[in-house]
Amino acid sequence: MDLVTRYNEKYNQLAALRKFVEHGIILSSVNFWRDSIQGLKELDLIENKELFFSKYEAYFQDAFIQQFFTEEFPEVEGKINMVEAGSIMQMIHEVEGDKTYELFQECLLAYATEIAKASKEDWLSFIGLKDNISDKEADFINNLKVLLNSN
Repeated sequence: MDLVTRYNEKYNQLAALRKFVEHGIILSSVNFWRDSIQGLKELDLIENKELFFSKYEAYFQDAFIQQFFTEEFPEVEGKINMVEAGSIMQMIHEVEGDKTYELFQECLLAYATEIAKASKEDWLSFIGLKDNISDKEADFINNLKVLLNSN
């Protein structure tokens, strides 16, 4: 599937959506200094998406989802907000149809959650005694769920 051809001038909006999810989780990190001691595991997961693919390979049977996550998007300037992300999700729904869209929603939430889990937000989670998703990351994921359910 060629996303450039399929989405034409709206192709960069797909890049903006993936950046929105990836950076939204990273920017929700409670303690970026502590994360850097841990080796910035979130960035490792984003750079090596094969780790995500291997856990959730059922999603990647869909051509759009596979291409969305493997595409080497150009760098996009600026950030989008939840409203803009909602518009992009609606565009994807219109182009890809219900079945792919529903699967894409599930996959996007799983991806955001995996990025959040990659970081250990405090020392109890670092040693496995506590959930490792921070309150801010959970808020971002909950807002993402609301966004996805509203489209």
